Amino acid sequence: MSQINKKYNMKKVNHSKISNSSLEILEEKNPLSQSMVWKLQSDFYSNQGPEAWIKGIVPQYITTNPYIANLYAKTVFGYCRDIASCEGFHKNSTIYIMELAAGVGRFTYTFLKRFLHIIENSSLKGLKFKYIITDFAERNVEYWQNHSFLKPYFESGILDCATFDMTRDEELRLRNSGEFLSEGTLKNPLILFANYTFDSLPQDTFYVNEGELYEGLITITSKGDEIDPKDKSILAGLDYYYTDNQIPGVDYYEDSNINDILLYYKDCFEDTAFSMPIIALQCIDRLRKLFHDDIVLISTDKGYRNTSSMNKIYHPFLSKHGSISLTVNFHAMELYFKGLGGKAIHSIYDHENVTMSMFLLSQRSHDFVETAMAYHEIIDSIGPDDFYVIKKAVVPHNKSLTTKEILTFLRYTVWDARTFIEFYNTLLERISDEKDFPKDELVAVIYRVWEHYFPIGEEGDLAYCLGTLLGYFGYDKDAIKLFQTSIEFYGEDAAMNYEIALCFYNMQEFDNSLEYIERSLVLDPNYEQSKNLKSILEEM
Repeated sequence: MSQINKKYNMKKVNHSKISNSSLEILEEKNPLSQSMVWKLQSDFYSNQGPEAWIKGIVPQYITTNPYIANLYAKTVFGYCRDIASCEGFHKNSTIYIMELAAGVGRFTYTFLKRFLHIIENSSLKGLKFKYIITDFAERNVEYWQNHSFLKPYFESGILDCATFDMTRDEELRLRNSGEFLSEGTLKNPLILFANYTFDSLPQDTFYVNEGELYEGLITITSKGDEIDPKDKSILAGLDYYYTDNQIPGVDYYEDSNINDILLYYKDCFEDTAFSMPIIALQCIDRLRKLFHDDIVLISTDKGYRNTSSMNKIYHPFLSKHGSISLTVNFHAMELYFKGLGGKAIHSIYDHENVTMSMFLLSQRSHDFVETAMAYHEIIDSIGPDDFYVIKKAVVPHNKSLTTKEILTFLRYTVWDARTFIEFYNTLLERISDEKDFPKDELVAVIYRVWEHYFPIGEEGDLAYCLGTLLGYFGYDKDAIKLFQTSIEFYGEDAAMNYEIALCFYNMQEFDNSLEYIERSLVLDPNYEQSKNLKSILEEM
């Protein structure tokens, strides 16, 4: 049995012993994709909305940071160069970039920052494209529409949004423009992103032994009073096990292409289970038909990329982090694309956290050289998982790094906000004590970090940290803007209003300074620094 299943203690069990126990069976022997857990999953995301990411319940960092956004932007630019050189390219029609299950919208913003910079400084300047940010949760769509950082992109027309349920939707109605994307209306290809997406969708699981194929049927049980108070996931108080049920024929699914994948695994595996990302494949099938088999998919997720990584494992472990997730069978997706005449490119290395894969399907007589070159440059060097591994190794040693090394590493991360926050106290300690402290370089980094940051009100107020530094260095006007952004996302408090008042005082705008001092003292009449500054202002 593989290491991952040893870790999670996934093993075959004696079902008769379980059925005779005192556990209550909530559902019995259902195909995994039809289990009640997915209704719990859907309800979780609908009810939580943006709070799932703001509160840190659902992980997002590894697939939303500026480094990965930069990798995607370079790959998409290569693809656009290929498409623009195709004979059948419609220059007056729009290229659509669509993000599935975008959550809070951080990747959207960061990608657009990088991609627009590349496009505007290239021979493709003026290329017509539209980024469509989608999710099935209405609360997320409303959040994007009301976010001040996304507003300029909506107003310019390069960003639009839509609700999109990957389990059934075939068309899209764009909220901002009112545009309706349906079959027969589209001329250019679709660029599709799915980051930490397919692992949260319903999957099926199968088992092969002695040349026979079995479906893995899940049974959900209740633990009764045996609930871990620390478990805040949708499976709190629940447990599950699998039963293998032999499949007699070869027409398990309606789609013959997917049945062919089952037969492939039936012939190549022994005493091994494998998952089928059925909803992901069905979603891709609907979208490829909408865009006339002209689609490139880039996906970063925890996944299997070849048969050797799946050998001798058993049915999937449901990972809990508020919601649930399963490892994605990217190899099955590769077989699906190849069955349609497409191809796939996976990362060439085994990865610890996530793998990045690209799937390409096109009816154009084109080699997509630029796309492959850009993507190979990424996967042959430092991909998203490699970046994360390096970052985890470097950050704990930040106090032993020179200031120059810290600032250099921040550039390497493409000015990642989380890394800056982790370095913040070290930098703060050195500003006044370090001889020849590189103030100008730090200020430049501060502006770039903020440029690539999408605030959501999560733990760690970056705007306040950056504003404090800019104020210290005399950039009071820009510091005020950051403090006001902090108030927008975290709310007012006495300290923040004091910082704004101090900046206005330094700029000799004393009336404005007094206004914010009064605001500070309304919130906290005993805030000592505000009381002192008010005394100074009143004596002037």
